[in-house]
Amino acid sequence: MTTVHVHVHHCMAGTTPLRIADVLFTDDSVEIGEYATVTPMFGLVTGGHRKRAREMAQRCADEGPTAVLDHAERHVSLSYEDIESVRLYDGGRFGRPKLAIDTGDGPPYGYRIHAPVEVASLRDVLADLADEKGFDITVVEGVGFSPRESLRRFLVDR
Repeated sequence: MTTVHVHVHHCMAGTTPLRIADVLFTDDSVEIGEYATVTPMFGLVTGGHRKRAREMAQRCADEGPTAVLDHAERHVSLSYEDIESVRLYDGGRFGRPKLAIDTGDGPPYGYRIHAPVEVASLRDVLADLADEKGFDITVVEGVGFSPRESLRRFLVDR
């Protein structure tokens, strides 16, 4: 694999079950490794998502960031040519930041970021990559939740 420029750790997507993922921005593509699923009742309440994310963080420390992809239950690879824009939601006052990757086909790949992250720093790093790879990056205030978009993603299994 090529160099990993940005590794966004401990993200979650979906409704039930929730999918825990890491998003890797590499030289050639954006690689998404969804490595665990949790339910709101048992995975979230008991802290199962944090445990799985810590395990993956340790695996990444030992084996490198591509370990996420090697151990993923689901691996999505997005070529930069297919990416139109990346939106970062700051989470508003009470929510979590969110990363949404817009492609020309279908709804965005949206992931809430559960790891501690400074949105402005992430934006700056992604902006440099966006200039080089030809996609737009925007920061949006708020939680980034749209019931209509959520239903649309659910129907196409993203």
